[in-house]
Amino acid sequence: MTEQPYPVEQPVHRAGAAVLVSGASFAGLATAYWMNRLGYRVTVVEVASGLRKGGTPVDIEGETIDMLTRMGMIDAVRAKALPPRGLEFKDAGDATVGTFDGYPDAAAAVDERYEIHRDDLLAILFASVEGAIEILFEQSIAQLEEMPDGVAVTFRDGSRADYALVFGCDGMRSNTRRLAFGPGEDFSYFMGGYFYIKVVPTTDLLPANLTQIFSVPGRTAMLNGYEDQTDIAFAFRADGEVDYGHRDRAQQRRMIHDHFDGLGWKVPAMLEHVDADDDFYFDKVNQIRMPAWSNGRVALVGDAGYCVSPVAGMGGSMAIIGAGRVADALQRHGVDHATAFREYHDKLRPFVEAVQEKAASDGMALLFPSSDAELAERDHQLREGTLAL
Repeated sequence: MTEQPYPVEQPVHRAGAAVLVSGASFAGLATAYWMNRLGYRVTVVEVASGLRKGGTPVDIEGETIDMLTRMGMIDAVRAKALPPRGLEFKDAGDATVGTFDGYPDAAAAVDERYEIHRDDLLAILFASVEGAIEILFEQSIAQLEEMPDGVAVTFRDGSRADYALVFGCDGMRSNTRRLAFGPGEDFSYFMGGYFYIKVVPTTDLLPANLTQIFSVPGRTAMLNGYEDQTDIAFAFRADGEVDYGHRDRAQQRRMIHDHFDGLGWKVPAMLEHVDADDDFYFDKVNQIRMPAWSNGRVALVGDAGYCVSPVAGMGGSMAIIGAGRVADALQRHGVDHATAFREYHDKLRPFVEAVQEKAASDGMALLFPSSDAELAERDHQLREGTLAL
């Protein structure tokens, strides 16, 4: 269970103090919720023209459930929860190497857990702050200047404003992190691979409520089946980082074809969707590892400070947990933001590091085996029933 906030022994902030949140996804909206609840005047800036829709569903379990319960959102999450999914590992002939069965209902699970479409969770979070905070779309931070009692912020349109605190909740390639910690520090930890994800409105690739994974050494193809959509995913290993255009969709498609053309299983049918349009996500398998998540009055929440990578499957959850943890620290320490940010980091860091290390070792070996020996060991554990997810 997450810690409950201690009683406030001193003012949490100067009366009506303003805070700025950069990013309007899970980390940003959850942080905005808690800052508003603590009494701050909250402004959220988001570089996109609206909420970023689409993407794969989010797992909700453990401390995330505790946080959503405290936020009064868990019933809304339960109402939108997807049916449990099974997991099958396949070979080239579509024979099943090993399985993990989905739970028949949440009560049958050892620990309560849910899966919810990303857009549904985003809508729940947005509804919790809509009308209570200011949200500025198509806006971003251009410059941060630390002042004795606040942060002077210059926005990309040239406007300026002062804030008591600034929160960077703007993802793995955080602009706020670059401005607060320096452009030469990206704090990236390359995990040795690249991945592609596309959501398609077709359901004929596999049954609903099922995940299927097919691997050969260094390459993995995965399908997540739902009632109304299918997630298509490819991942391949790389000894070092590949030089490619981050906005060059044609080049990214060619990279997928270079690695997966000629493979069996359902790969040919999956590749047909790769060429359909440019609506997909491609990136390196990466983590953000930082010695500290704050600098002065600027603090990072979620992927901006401690991306655990898609391999961990906990990006959304970590954002919600981080937002609640930094709010708890601020409530305990009031106007002493330095102590609050230090406590936020020190108490959450062991959990973040444990998740990151497991993803970098066990997670990569499970989902993206790199060699014949690693693949054979995974399949052996599957057959013996000793593989732990």
